[in-house]
Amino acid sequence: MVYKSSFGRGFNSSILNSYVLSVLLCIFFSITLFVLSVIDAATIKFLRFSTISFSKPIFILVGKPFQIFNNSLIYINETMLAKEKNLVLLEENKKLAKELDNKNFLLLENQRLKNLLKVQEVDYVKKITARILIDAYKDAGSLIYIDVGKKDGLKINDLVFNEKGLLGRIIELGQNSSKVLTIFDENSVVPVVSVNTKKSFFVQGGNKRLELKHIEKKFGLKHGELVVSTDAAGYFKEGIKIGRVVKTLNEVFVLPFAKKTDSIYVNVLIYNFTNVFED
Repeated sequence: MVYKSSFGRGFNSSILNSYVLSVLLCIFFSITLFVLSVIDAATIKFLRFSTISFSKPIFILVGKPFQIFNNSLIYINETMLAKEKNLVLLEENKKLAKELDNKNFLLLENQRLKNLLKVQEVDYVKKITARILIDAYKDAGSLIYIDVGKKDGLKINDLVFNEKGLLGRIIELGQNSSKVLTIFDENSVVPVVSVNTKKSFFVQGGNKRLELKHIEKKFGLKHGELVVSTDAAGYFKEGIKIGRVVKTLNEVFVLPFAKKTDSIYVNVLIYNFTNVFED
């Protein structure tokens, strides 16, 4: 019969194992602290760098798979971002193409309006094509602003035409812009004469039509006859076509040639007036 030694039986005891391990750990830490206390700082520094140098290849080897995995994730993310940016660029390309089409349309519209603005009024000294800066008929007052002014040689009361006919006159001047009172404004009063019946009177702005002022027997006018300006006020050149007479059973008015349109271009015709007003 074989008997286990008492040492083996004692060492297998859980209480003894814990005790022995505790003693061994205490001895190990004591020896470590003793060694660290007796060796100098240079040796510790050498050991530290030696440990780092020894461990470096291990760290690189362990970290390489993680680096490859991280680079793969970055590549996938950048690929997805590139696709998104490509979609954004495609949308921007569509917008730019649309803007280019709009610009080409405006160029064609500009040419068309220049052709329409060939107003055949006589005796003007200079003609300037201008652009309306503010919606021509946005407000009830029908006051508009154009992008030419004193620097372009404009003066107060210079006449403004759209593609249909006389639109109004300059009432305020800036260096690079001007304010125009249109004939549709109630503050606009133009001296005129009817071509067939030879009646002299005034027309006042009334939104879409011109009201007759200071005229006797207005029903004596002929329906459809031409009405032109006179120089009675000194700042309207005579002979400018204003509109045609419209007669109904109850009223008579003048329908101007310069109907309200969406035109953004006008002509300013500079005449030699009898009276010139400076602002």
